[in-house]
Amino acid sequence: MEFRVGLFLLVVIVTMVGVIIYVGIKKDLFADRVTYYVVSKTGENIERGIPVRLSGFRIGNVEQVHLDNIGYIKVELEILAKYQKWFRKDSKIILDQEGIIGNSYFKLIPGSDGSPLLPEGSTITLSKVAGLSELIQEAEPVIQNLKEIVANIRTITDNVIDKNGHVQSVLANAEEITRLILQNRGLLYYLTQDPRPVQSMDAILAKTEHAVGNIDLLVQNTTHRVDDLQPIQDELILTLQEGQKFIKGLESLRKELAPTLANVQAISADVKNATTNLVELRRQSEYTMRLGTELLQRLKETWPFARKILQEEPAYPAP
Repeated sequence: MEFRVGLFLLVVIVTMVGVIIYVGIKKDLFADRVTYYVVSKTGENIERGIPVRLSGFRIGNVEQVHLDNIGYIKVELEILAKYQKWFRKDSKIILDQEGIIGNSYFKLIPGSDGSPLLPEGSTITLSKVAGLSELIQEAEPVIQNLKEIVANIRTITDNVIDKNGHVQSVLANAEEITRLILQNRGLLYYLTQDPRPVQSMDAILAKTEHAVGNIDLLVQNTTHRVDDLQPIQDELILTLQEGQKFIKGLESLRKELAPTLANVQAISADVKNATTNLVELRRQSEYTMRLGTELLQRLKETWPFARKILQEEPAYPAP
């Protein structure tokens, strides 16, 4: 009997130890840990046991909090060794809060992959304190500005309501000036009530219309004068066309003169070389003279040397 009781107690103890070991493994109670330190200017909302999280997962917790120097708090963090790879030289830690009135926790912002690992026992400066206190700190300057704006509005309203204030004095003076202007019928009355300005403007507009009519008449007369110059322009164009024809005639005469000059050169050569055939030389000379006579006759018939010829000279046959 005693053996059975002892065996039962042994089984219960072994089971309890197994459960504890299992739970400890699941909760990382027996996992290796590394230590880091965080330096903060305030110890508000920082206490032993608050978690350290990375992307919402718990990777460690606050082990100790103590006053390092005057105005500085040093917090000891115990981090699971398997998460040590996220602690790098450019990593940051902020104190965040779950919601507006939730519990505080440290939030790790991992560094870049190219940054070296942060060795165990290193110290990290707390970047900022998030949560409700941070919102209050950011809202304090805005609230202060709103207070100043409300105070200024209150002062302006009091000045407007005050019967002896500057605003009431300005309004009273403006009312008095308006009354005096209307009573004395000054410039304002002349511009707003007197019909004479309207009549003067009507007269000015009538004169303006008359001046515009005169300008239209002047433009029409100028157009007629331009039309009178059209015959002169046509005559100039005709003269230019005749000049172009004359130049073309001179070019054709120049082309026809070329063979005559060639014949003259040939005759000169014959005079130098031939001494016996005088009859042939005479015939060539007569032919050359006839060509020269015809050339002069055509030159006379060309503009502007054209003349009426009473009778045509007889054509001479070529030698």
